[in-house]
Formats: sequence, C-alpha cells, structure tokens
Amino acid sequence: MLNIKQEISNFFSALVNLFIFLPYFFSVKHLLKTLFSPWKNLVAKKQGVGFSFEEWVNRLFFNLISRGIGFFARTSLLLFYFFITITYIVILPFIIIFFFIFYLPFKIIIFPFEEKEETKKQKLKEKFLKTHLLEEKNKSLVEAWFEDFYQRHFQKKRWWELNNLFSYPPLARDWTFGYTPNLDQYSLSLCDSSYLNSRLSIVDRQKEIDQIERILSKSNFANVIIVGEEGVGKHTIVDALAKKIYEGKVGPALAYKRILKVNMEKILSEFTDEKKRENFFEELLQEAAEAKNVILLIDNIDRYLFPFEGRVDLTTTIEKFAKTDAIQFIGITEPFFYQKFIYPNEKINRLFEKVDVYEVSIEEAEKIILENFEILETRHRVFFPYETIKNAINKANFYITEIPFPEKAIDLLDLAAVFQRKKLGLLEKQWTVVFPQAIDEVLEEKTHIPTSITPALSEKLLNLEKILSSQIIQQEEAINQLAQALRRSFLLLGKRKKPLASFLFLGPTGVGKTETAKAIAKLFFGSEDYLLRFDMSLYQTKEDIKNLIGSMETGNPGLLTKAIREKPYGVLLLDELEKANRDLINIFLTLLDEGYFTDGFGKRVDGKNLVIIATSNAGADLLYSVKTYKDSFTLIDNLIARGLFSPEFLNRFDGVVVFKPLTNQSILDLAKKMVEKIKQDLYQLYRVKIIIDENFLKKIVEENYNEKFGARNLERILREKIEDKLAKIILAKKPKEEEVIEIDGDI
Repeated sequence: MLNIKQEISNFFSALVNLFIFLPYFFSVKHLLKTLFSPWKNLVAKKQGVGFSFEEWVNRLFFNLISRGIGFFARTSLLLFYFFITITYIVILPFIIIFFFIFYLPFKIIIFPFEEKEETKKQKLKEKFLKTHLLEEKNKSLVEAWFEDFYQRHFQKKRWWELNNLFSYPPLARDWTFGYTPNLDQYSLSLCDSSYLNSRLSIVDRQKEIDQIERILSKSNFANVIIVGEEGVGKHTIVDALAKKIYEGKVGPALAYKRILKVNMEKILSEFTDEKKRENFFEELLQEAAEAKNVILLIDNIDRYLFPFEGRVDLTTTIEKFAKTDAIQFIGITEPFFYQKFIYPNEKINRLFEKVDVYEVSIEEAEKIILENFEILETRHRVFFPYETIKNAINKANFYITEIPFPEKAIDLLDLAAVFQRKKLGLLEKQWTVVFPQAIDEVLEEKTHIPTSITPALSEKLLNLEKILSSQIIQQEEAINQLAQALRRSFLLLGKRKKPLASFLFLGPTGVGKTETAKAIAKLFFGSEDYLLRFDMSLYQTKEDIKNLIGSMETGNPGLLTKAIREKPYGVLLLDELEKANRDLINIFLTLLDEGYFTDGFGKRVDGKNLVIIATSNAGADLLYSVKTYKDSFTLIDNLIARGLFSPEFLNRFDGVVVFKPLTNQSILDLAKKMVEKIKQDLYQLYRVKIIIDENFLKKIVEENYNEKFGARNLERILREKIEDKLAKIILAKKPKEEEVIEIDGDI
C-alpha cells in the first residue's frame, strides 16, 4: 500500500528545501555584502609620488565605473532572485493544490500497478549478486556491500535532499574577486568543473581534509604544507578539498576560493636569470594577492625554499606573501625533503603548518574500493566480484611495495579489466566479469613472480635437480639441498613475510655458486637480467654502508636500495659476504628475518619478493683437505669457530649450501660445455662449423686451470686459445660458409 504520509512528507520537504536552496544558489548573502564592491576587484591605484589632480580624477572616475558595473550586475542578479522567489511563493498554493488534487490521487490509482520499491530492490540485489559474488561463503559480505551501495544509490535519486541541492555551485561566486590573467597562464585551476570531472575521486581522507580546511581558515599564517611519501594521496586530498570548495561545502573563510596549482617548471624554463625569475614570480603572487581569493598549490615546494645546488631559493618571496592574509599557500613535499630543506628553514617553518599523510591500511583500502567500485566498473565496462577485489587488495599488499594503497590495488584492477577485455576480444559496449585469476595473470606478467603454485611452477619445482644439474657441473649434493629448500619456500608463496627464499652458498671460487644464482634467476624470473649482484668486499667500513643503503647527509639514494626499488623481483646476489662490515651484516639480518630493511633516509626497502643468495669463499681451504672435511656441518662449525659467521646469522637462511671443489673430470666436462657455447658464438659470427680435438682441449685445461680461481677464468682461456687458432685459419684459408674447420695441435 502507498505510504501517503511519506509522499506528503517528501513533497513538503522538497518545497521547503527549494526555498532554502534559492538564496544559496543566487549567492544572496554574498551579493548584499559586496553590493558596492568594484567589479572583479578592478581598482585603479595611485601611481608615482606626490599629488596629481588629473590622476586623482581619473582614478576616481575609473573606480566609480568599476563599482557601478559591480552594483548593476549584482543588483540585476538579486532582482532576478526576488522575481524567482516571489513567483515561487505565488504559485506555491497552486503546486500544493495540484499535488493533492491530481498527483496524489493519480499516484494512489497507479500504485497497485507500479513495481514496488522492495521488488525493484530485490531485482537489483539479485543482479548485483550475480555479477559480484563468486563464492557462497562471501554472500553475507556481498549483501552488506549491496546494502551500502543501494543506500547511496537511493540517496542520489532524492534530488530534494539539501545535500544533493547544495552540490550545485552558486552563481556570481567570483564577481567580487580579481582577474588573474598572467597567473592563469602559469597555473591550473583545481576548482574548475572541467578539471574536477576528469579526476577519479577515490578518497577517504576526511581527517586530513578537515585538518587542512581548519588551517586554511585561520586568521593569520593560514598556510599548509602536506608531507607524505610519493603516491600516498597528497594530491588527491587537495583535489577533494577543491571539490568541496566548488560545491560550496566549506566554511565562510574558504567560500569562493580558488586553488591554483602553479606550474613552476614552466616559470623556471622561461626565466633562467635568477633575478628576473624572482621578480616575475613576485608579480604572479602580487596578482594572486590582489584577486583576494587564491590559494596557491606548489608541488615539491622544498625545491624552492633552500639555497642548495640544483635548487631555486624563493624563500624571501614566498615568506613575504605567506605573512599576509591576501594569499594562501599549500605546499606538497616528502618527509625526507621536509626534514632536510624545510624544517631547518625557520622563516618558512613558522608560516606553514604541517599535515602528515600516511598510506591507508589494507582495511581502509578495501572500504575505499568497495564504496567507489562503480566508477572503476563504468570506466572499463566490467564487473568486479568481491573475490576479485579482495584478491587484488591482498596481492597488491604482498607483491607491490613501492606504490601505496589504495592506488596499487586500483592499478591491479585496471590492468585486470584491460587484460580480460583484450583476452575475450570484446567490443566497446560489451560488459564482462573480471575473475580473480585475471589479477594473478597480470601480476605475474608485471612482476615475473608466480602468485600461486601453477602447474608450470609445480613442474619446475619437481624437476629442479634435473634442471639445475644440466647447467651446474658436479654439485649434486648442493643442488639436492638447494632444490629441497626452494620447494619448501615456494609452498609458502604469497604468505611469508620473509624473502621468497634465502641461501648462503659456501665453497671455493669458480665452482658454480654464481652460475647457480644465474640459473635460478632465469628459471624463476625469466632472465638473468633479474640478477642483482653486489661485491660485498667493497663495503668493509661504516662509510661504505652509506654507498649501499643511502645517506641523508649526501642525498645519495644508495646502490642497493636503488637496485631493489627498480627491480623488486629477482635474485639478489651478495658475493663474498664475509668481507662486509659487521653493521651491514646486521642490516641483512633484518632483511632475511623480516623481508625488509630501512635505508639511510628512514624509508622501508621491501625484499620479500627476492631470492637472496649470499656467497662466501671462507673455509675453502678446509674443502680441499680430505682428512679434515667430512660433510657440510664440518665446514659450518669451522666458520662459526673462527667467528666469521654467527649461528644466529646462519639460521636466518633457508639453507646453507656447500659447493665442493671440482674434480679433473668435472673440469673437463665443464670445459666441453663451455666449448659448445664458444662454437655456437663463432658460428653466428663466421658461419663455419668447428670441431675441436679432445686432446687439444685436455691440454688447454691441464696447462691453464688454476685451482685458486676454479672455473671462473676457464671460459676466457678457452675462448682465447680457440679464437686465436680460428683467426689464423680464417685469415690463411678464407673458408666458405658451412665449411667444417678442425682445431687441434699444439697450443
């Protein structure tokens, strides 16, 4: 049955709310307050010194005209408002009569034939569940998600609600404020509808927005500096504030303000002379100050507040205007740059109030995405089931460390949507469902890390011994131990906080430790390019550590931190670890235990998507002694006794793998393998087939192999000897393509 009482209540609410909305929409209070103000703040100011009657008359005449135009425009709009209001009041009784005599009876008559709201809701719910629920166990969560969506959707339909009415910006909002023609050429207005409509408004930062609004509403020193790591949403917060200003949802102090983002790069590129640049910047700020409604947004403000190499110091100019109430500033920077360049700058520090912005939690990220899912779905013409969103959030949290929430989860959903549409070959207007597997596929494509134990990965893990043995000569025991540890580690794929796997390779030089690391990089990450190699013998002092992890004093980002951030997925090879400084060993303890370490800037460097391999030649002498070496434990005990490694450190590794010295036969087998590669390379160059006499090969190995260097320089020696012989043959005989050349004889 029709709820007549509710219909009547809605009707009168609409009438009252419209009456409240009209003076807001026509800016009545503001127009009356500024009735005699100059048009667009156009005022002729006194020029020069002394008194000039002619100049005074001209100024008076100009200012009277400006005020006259302003008065005429405002009066016209006020009269139009009064006309609309009076008309509304006059026809109001007729509207009420129409409602009770025609609309309400008509509504009562057709109500039995109309689809009921509950029926509509149920149909919408069924459709929602069909496209957003994959597993029955999540039904209650998806139903709650639907209820939240439905309430927001229903609220939007109630146009007469004040919240919806007040979302329309008022008229004449900028008639009192001045023009900024020059500033407009070097800035972007964040309060323009064209800009706001282009933004994907996914934000849940009410606390920070309110804090910024309070600071900007102060009577003096109302300037903000927003501090947060790259990607945490600093700009999104400013966009949200701009939207509030545009919709008139801010207090009187910020009403009718404009947030202009200054294009500092354009200014710097056009004005290379320091003095001219500073003067021009001051002219722009003066123009903004005269407009009286400008909030200037300066991105990376730290670059312009400190006299430092590669930076521009505009402290004096910014300080001059930040002191006044005619113009306000919003600066954006990162914590490191704030501490280094802004905090020590007392002039600026006392004029700007700091607002810290941190990454949202995984729970907050889920809430943000669930509340804004329709934006993403409409954008890609896809449906994201709850399980897909949950998978994106969880996988982004584990595998993507350099981008904060919610951006990294949204990026994954975007990529998955594009991937799914492309995979199915859909037309533009066709819709589809993005399943959780799409998240895994795009993530694996992005990171080269399997996000689950796929059949292909299972096959690799089950055949690790065979795969590695085909590439690494005579290290069966080491390979077996390594394979077992890798299988154990990969069973916890995507669940452990530690690195993907971690190993300490012990053994003499040139026995296959580095080659094994390369093989793992190629096997699990697709290429040897995913091997990050560092010689730890170069980092033996505390000062050397700064070169590796970065330093605030020098601004050096650090070789290790930079490499990991650029390639957070791969194999990290730490050669000759025992030679590194003890403090550096402690850093690696944290990395092995927690999956991350802190760099010289206090930032977290995530390493949980790395396979970490440390190598050491320590104890190699013991390996050559048949009498004293019995097994791996003998060597490990020896290293602990000598104080080279502590039990605590060794226990952090998933496995301590010992590589034994190569036998004569193994060296020859390895040489044959190397020769095959050399033959392939030479064939590509000269298109000739090469046969190498085995006795010749044995002689090279016997006379040039050095136990001290192992197989490390064996390939170089082989290549030199063979290529030298081949060069002489080619120069002397000039063989044809596909001709067979035999290389033998004395060296």
